[in-house]
Amino acid sequence: MATALSCCSSNIKQDDEKVAFPGLPSLTISAELDSIVEIKNWLAIGPFEFNRFLTDPQKSFFKEDLKRFGVKEGLIDSATVEKLQRKGVNMFLINSPVSQIKFFNYIRGTGKNKSNFYLATRINSAKAQDVTLITDGSYSYAVWLNDTKKIEVKGKYNMNKAGDRFVNVSLKEGENIIFVKINRGTNERSWDLICDLAPRKEAERAFQINYIGDFVVNPIITGSFEVYSGPYSSGKIEVTNDKNQTVAAGSFDNQNTNNHPFVVSGFKKLEDGFYKVVLTVNGKKIEEMIYRGDYRKFVKKVKASVIGIKNDSLYSDDLKEAMKRIEFLNDKPGDSRSPSETRYLNRNRVFWGYSLFRMLQRNALTQLMTYKDKDNESGIFIFHIGRKRSEKVPLVIVVPYALQGNLMIEDWYTSNLDQIEADNSLADQYGFAIAWIYAGGKNYTSKKLEKEIGCIIDRLNLECMIDNRKIFITGDCEGGRRALLQLAATPTRYAACAVSAPITLSGGADGIPIDLLSQMGKVPIYIQHGTEDPVSPVENSRWFFAESQKLNMPVEYVEIQGSHASLSKDNHGYIYEFFSRIEYPVTSIKPNMR
Repeated sequence: MATALSCCSSNIKQDDEKVAFPGLPSLTISAELDSIVEIKNWLAIGPFEFNRFLTDPQKSFFKEDLKRFGVKEGLIDSATVEKLQRKGVNMFLINSPVSQIKFFNYIRGTGKNKSNFYLATRINSAKAQDVTLITDGSYSYAVWLNDTKKIEVKGKYNMNKAGDRFVNVSLKEGENIIFVKINRGTNERSWDLICDLAPRKEAERAFQINYIGDFVVNPIITGSFEVYSGPYSSGKIEVTNDKNQTVAAGSFDNQNTNNHPFVVSGFKKLEDGFYKVVLTVNGKKIEEMIYRGDYRKFVKKVKASVIGIKNDSLYSDDLKEAMKRIEFLNDKPGDSRSPSETRYLNRNRVFWGYSLFRMLQRNALTQLMTYKDKDNESGIFIFHIGRKRSEKVPLVIVVPYALQGNLMIEDWYTSNLDQIEADNSLADQYGFAIAWIYAGGKNYTSKKLEKEIGCIIDRLNLECMIDNRKIFITGDCEGGRRALLQLAATPTRYAACAVSAPITLSGGADGIPIDLLSQMGKVPIYIQHGTEDPVSPVENSRWFFAESQKLNMPVEYVEIQGSHASLSKDNHGYIYEFFSRIEYPVTSIKPNMR
């Protein structure tokens, strides 16, 4: 068994230091939980090794490593800890600044023969109360509360949502024990865990945001499909066709869909095609598109339609690039042993397939678009507009973070649907169009970004879609750094800039934002930064804001509690609220730190 290593973001007790049960991490919550409580401190046991020649790494999750020490999974007490210590089992305390625990930071050397960690923490509740566990993990994990298994998820390569499962639980008054088993499998992307507590109303709100367009367990169907409703145990399903006619419906009551998804059947006799599914929970409606039938036949059919358009217009180029995207997704093999990957892939197939279907009808809301520069070189971006095309609307340009791909149509950035759909919904709510740009992917340069933004604006002006007086720019982390550099390069282009956790104190050959403050003019800037961000430390924004005030610049700065990730995907709401009130010159605003 490996000895745990310390890292810059954690306080770890080495395995030669005894961890007494009274020292087991303890979290006290109030009698009425009113906000999400992040669980950051754990007693960790492991990691445990397995023989890769005798055990399938993906099945190593089912190894009960504690059983050979006479310890039952899900249950831990002082006697258990003492027993494991006497037998030399590696244990240490995790004291993390954030609730997302990254287990690759806690192993020495290679992790290829290491499979399971076990974690435990205590929750002291001032009274008995009903709450929701919001969890996410990779590759496989299980969570127990007071010796009862509450959730088991297998085969997740990544934490796309950060808040994926919503499990309603009842805390007893006094001490409650949360026990977790987390397994890596063959995962090289992440070996992470999030396990937080939330009041029911907050959990329901987070579910409504995180599961926009993603509550159907597998959106490519034949005779039936399954629905995941998160913290809601009762709900109604309606399925409509392209004529808005209801073709199927169903309801469920007092059903925990974490364990058994709700099944909607009766589709075998329906024509192949796209259908809209509406989930109604507690009066709230969320929607998702599904495809009924043989998706490969659809790809073949729509390709024939695209090939049939023989002209050199940008619209034709849009369709051809969108078709490449569909073919890329259609040929992607996926992983039959990972329901999560299958769902993720099929959701993208349906989303982008429906987008192309609507593009052919010239009424797509979210689509791939192309441009050509003065040298006749082409590029691709994602564009969303929720209004009629006859009305010019403000435009928000989203600058990408440090992407790793080479091609827009093959990069999974274009499939980050949780964030894309959440931001598109916010843009619709506030009356904006939104452009998601690529800027060369891993071959990014500031010159490429500047050139691409100019070409995108020219293309959208050609289509008479946007209001040139109201063009805004935004980005997160490295994307925030890049957005600020673009503002410095072309300040007259933008009405305002809003960034989250920007890197301002460092950079490459393209520049460091804090050094270019004087070039950003009097364009209003809004910055939001989490005080516990381990990726982009809060000092980036504090120093940037302080220097901006010396120059009397219109910069608004807000500090929030939290880290780099958010449990709900509507964390960009402040951006659109800020942009929506930019109609007059903004004077310097004092920081609002909370």
